[in-house]
Amino acid sequence: MAPSDLAPLTASRPLTINEISKRAENFAFSPAIPLSSWLRTAATLYQEGRIYLEDRNLAQAYFLYFRYLHLLLKCLPSHPEARTPEGKRQLNIVNKTVSDVIINLERIKPLIQRYHDEWSASETKRQQQVRGKRQTDHTKSPSTYDEHIVHDPALSASGRLLNAGDNQDLAVELARNEIRRRDANRKATRRANVPPEEEQTRRTAGFWEHWTDELASRQAEDEELFRRQMELTRRELDRTDVPQQESRGSRGSLDGHTTSTHPNYRYPSITRSEPIHYEALQPQVYHKPPPCPQPPRPPKEELARYHEPLTPELPAENALHREANVSRPTPPPKEREDPPLPPQKQQRLTFKPAAYLENGEPIRSIFLPRELRRQFLSIASENTRRGLEMCGILCGTAVNNALFVRCLLIPEQNCTSDTCETENEGSMFEYCMSEDLLVLGWIHTHPTQTCFMSSRDLHTQAGYQVMLPESIAIVCAPKYTPSYGIFRLTHPPGLGHILDCKQSATFHPHSVDNLYTKAQHPPGHVYEHDKLDFYVHDLRPGARNDTTQRKNL
Repeated sequence: MAPSDLAPLTASRPLTINEISKRAENFAFSPAIPLSSWLRTAATLYQEGRIYLEDRNLAQAYFLYFRYLHLLLKCLPSHPEARTPEGKRQLNIVNKTVSDVIINLERIKPLIQRYHDEWSASETKRQQQVRGKRQTDHTKSPSTYDEHIVHDPALSASGRLLNAGDNQDLAVELARNEIRRRDANRKATRRANVPPEEEQTRRTAGFWEHWTDELASRQAEDEELFRRQMELTRRELDRTDVPQQESRGSRGSLDGHTTSTHPNYRYPSITRSEPIHYEALQPQVYHKPPPCPQPPRPPKEELARYHEPLTPELPAENALHREANVSRPTPPPKEREDPPLPPQKQQRLTFKPAAYLENGEPIRSIFLPRELRRQFLSIASENTRRGLEMCGILCGTAVNNALFVRCLLIPEQNCTSDTCETENEGSMFEYCMSEDLLVLGWIHTHPTQTCFMSSRDLHTQAGYQVMLPESIAIVCAPKYTPSYGIFRLTHPPGLGHILDCKQSATFHPHSVDNLYTKAQHPPGHVYEHDKLDFYVHDLRPGARNDTTQRKNL
């Protein structure tokens, strides 16, 4: 795992269109995975691409849209089930989105190219300014984070990079605000009686009409929320470390306490140098009694003029300079020695990866409502009493490059003592599309077994994780200890081995160990949080759904 405090304030250079496209095409397509699983993956890519587009993360949106088209047009037609009547029908439905995706790619492409050109010009100027000043920097070995940031479109040319685990309350508050905004926009569109098939197209068109104004507004809101969160953190530190905070030299001490949390944040409480400092030190400088009655105090401008030629003769003046040097903040011209890439009025907040796969690839944070597991066990209690398994789908959204579970979706399913198979997956896809939900994983019970991933569970998880590496599986074993676990497949060897497995028996052994691992932090990428809102939607026939958001308070 990479240390959490290695991220700079700004990300590396923006990726080019060619780099993003090649990375989007680089994934393992397996015909052994059912077509329904690949269609679920395609739906997730489409939804995720539009979410990142609305989040103004254009490089990641381009990456996801390009991968979506590659999967849809190059890979799925070769799937064995694509030749069946049902497979053809399903592909015809999903192919209706192709024109919308192509339009978005064509509009995003020049913006990415322009951003890269601006960065190149800015970087050339910066290199000329700092050439020869930082020779020692080139001898440092890159960290795991530094090695992968240059390949991650989500972090390409991002503004302020934060560690989601160290800023969990901020991450949840940003998500809650953004989810409310998206819900309000979706409801407004539906009140206008827009047909569902036109809703996505209209929302995308509206985005391109107003995206620059909304971008500035949302970046300003995020920056203000970040400042308020940092101010609350600073006040907490004030209460626990008052003596050090009172000293101007305590800034380094404070940074020592919070390096991993806010390594690049400059506290706004540093005292600025002002003319009042001259008045405070004036009795020390002019304390010598004059030969005649002291004249009225001259204006500050004249006092400074009179005071300047005497500087070498008065020791107290040196103290005055030291005082000014200590309290004077870095002037703006010096900050421009390392120009922003490129400069923006506000910086977009982006959460950096929370963990790394076994092959070194970064994965995003997932925030999970702590109350969700208890609510699911309550819904599954009747099945548990009868010794039957039950499953639910973890649905959510992406905000600032972190993933947030906000819906527990109960699908139609066939449950036995050892398995639970989802049915009528089309209704599940339609609901997720209509509510802008991503499928982030699944949860199921082991009413008669301990907490582990069975061979059947591993194959199910592979279908979720093959295109969304952050996908998780939660296993609940209420009669045993531990009573639950949050898992993902290792990669390698787990994901590749399961995808290549041709055994069809419900339970079968595998020749490789270490097929899955814990995903909960630490050391994983899943954070359970008390204040993340969620709701339950039940797709089973006859189920009654409450549209009220359940809050974790």
